[in-house]
Amino acid sequence: MSHSTQESTAPAGGGVAQKAGGRGPAPRWLPAAGIAVWLLLAFAFIVMFVPVYFTGDPSGARVQLSDYFPWHYGFLVAHVAFGLVAMATAPFQVWPRFRNRYPALHRVMGRLHIFAGVLPAGLMALVITPFAAGPVGNAFGAVLWLGATIMGFRRVRQRRYTEHRRWMIYSFALCMQIIEGRIMVLTIPLLPGFTPDRMPLLLETASWIGILLNLLIAQWWLERTAGVRVTPVARRRETIAADRP
Repeated sequence: MSHSTQESTAPAGGGVAQKAGGRGPAPRWLPAAGIAVWLLLAFAFIVMFVPVYFTGDPSGARVQLSDYFPWHYGFLVAHVAFGLVAMATAPFQVWPRFRNRYPALHRVMGRLHIFAGVLPAGLMALVITPFAAGPVGNAFGAVLWLGATIMGFRRVRQRRYTEHRRWMIYSFALCMQIIEGRIMVLTIPLLPGFTPDRMPLLLETASWIGILLNLLIAQWWLERTAGVRVTPVARRRETIAADRP
């Protein structure tokens, strides 16, 4: 029986990583530690950058608003709101322990993450980027983000859980890439010799570095756990129950 066929017969839901050869799983503490770091970064990002968009004052926007697109601010606020949903739910989609203990909640949050987060946020990013004279990297990142998330959703619908995990890790990396970009935008202007006329170049550079850095980290993690196969939680619970006296 092929690998994809084995996955297709499995029940829907979350999974647990099991050794399937190769280097095997990473240390047990590493996923939780990584998720904790991303949660802290996401919380800090939300506190620092998001509230200003819900004041109703366009002058507080951190991007240049277009005079030729009267709905620009409204689309921007909607993009931020949907992006907030995506960012708040993303860590729980790739947290193995949460997925294993609460598979039903994982599925509900997964649908919320995709349909109330990634899809509308990504599409609105594509709409507003040309009017904001924003970095091309933002639009490119939005395309990759949408593509990875759609592929992840398709694979879970096909019950191909290992491939679903891979695509959702890419999606998570692209969801969080804005954090590195904002860190650069906040810190680099503080360096001696930086002038305001270099800000457009900094914004463009930061967007690309955030994308590439996070994708490299995601690829490293996938290679680090190359010997891991995702087994549905329901099957694991049946095995545990069968082993009980």
